[in-house]
Amino acid sequence: MRASRVNNVDAGLRKNFQIVERVRPQLRFDVFNALNHPRFGAPDTTPSDSTFARVTPSQRNQARSVELGARMTADGFRARN
Repeated sequence: MRASRVNNVDAGLRKNFQIVERVRPQLRFDVFNALNHPRFGAPDTTPSDSTFARVTPSQRNQARSVELGARMTADGFRARN
């Protein structure tokens, strides 16, 4: 008996902007397990158990998660003391 295969689709979008020559913001959008496929554990392979050949109904992987983020890059700027 075999466990179900891993079937995750992860995706990400990035958009870079340039405000002035040295300042570049970035917007990010990431999706993990985008299709929300569940992954269950392997069936019980002990013949003497009462749960032999049963798969536990609890999900083994994470459900879909979404992240939204921003990043700002500035070249050539120095902190003043």
